[in-house]
Amino acid sequence: MLRTTRKPPGTLRFSYAVAAAAVAVFSAPGAHAAKVTLGNGDQISGEIIQLKDQTLNLKSPLFGEVKIPWAQVTELKSDDGVRIQLADGTQLKGTLVLQPNGQVTVAEGPQQPARNLTRTDVAMLNPPVPDTSTKYSGHATVGGIFNRGNSRDDAVNVDAELVARAPTNRYTLNAESHEAKSSGLTTTSNRMLAGQYDKFLNAKDYLFVNAKAQTDKQADLNLRSTLGGGYGRQFVENELTKLSAEAGLSYVNENYDLAPNKSFPALTLGLNYEQKLFDSRLVVFNKTDVSVSLSNTQDTLLKNKFGFRVPIANGLNLSTQLNVAYDKSPPPGVKHTDTGLVVGVGYAF
Repeated sequence: MLRTTRKPPGTLRFSYAVAAAAVAVFSAPGAHAAKVTLGNGDQISGEIIQLKDQTLNLKSPLFGEVKIPWAQVTELKSDDGVRIQLADGTQLKGTLVLQPNGQVTVAEGPQQPARNLTRTDVAMLNPPVPDTSTKYSGHATVGGIFNRGNSRDDAVNVDAELVARAPTNRYTLNAESHEAKSSGLTTTSNRMLAGQYDKFLNAKDYLFVNAKAQTDKQADLNLRSTLGGGYGRQFVENELTKLSAEAGLSYVNENYDLAPNKSFPALTLGLNYEQKLFDSRLVVFNKTDVSVSLSNTQDTLLKNKFGFRVPIANGLNLSTQLNVAYDKSPPPGVKHTDTGLVVGVGYAF
């Protein structure tokens, strides 16, 4: 005896609702931005997230995000919002149709003729949008000693840097000031202001021009001005490590209070290194600049800054820095090497 089971009216209405929802999802305009056919005949519809490293990422309403090897895709039809990057770097935007024979047709709009390519011409779909914004970074450190009592000593040390980095340009401004007095007599007084512009030719190589002005009363130096330019290479530049080296030519003009003034062309070399360690709880840095006269190697100048910063909170840090300046041919009565240890509180961003 054949028995039939009658579904309650509520269950029937629920089934119709599910079916209607499914039809709405699959028939909604723009719901399926692309239709992909695989080599085994399976078809998947969804939104193209990205094609990168020979892997197609597709967001399907049924399966969620799906990663498909590009070699397994035999056919693809996209909507008109896909950004296409070719192997030669050309960027297109429009509809893309991949046929089983490997031919690719890209239509950018009704007013432009379609492009006929091959699948090997297509490097990426929806590539990352390059960040063209200018990013600012820098630091400022201030240290001081103020004694009042049996002795009267004052010392103020300031070291600051500001960097504006765009994809193809970089602007750097440095400033230093070291002033000290003991019993009313000046024991240290030197200042430096420098600026540099870097023009990046690619991700690593750049050309630069710079200018620097420096005074040092204790070294009889009224003003040392330097104008130069050259080539640099940014070996590493990320959140943890920065390493660059430079080589160029400059013209140095030195004006002294008592010693004879000098001016000469020079070869310049530079090295700039910064490393964050222990989850950025320690920052180690080193900056070296060397200038060698092309007319007399006795006119050699070297400056090195080595130190570390320990972040405290909200950009504040404790900083210790050793400055070493070497002049191979100083004025009479002035030592070749001048060192200074700067300990202070700083701010970095």
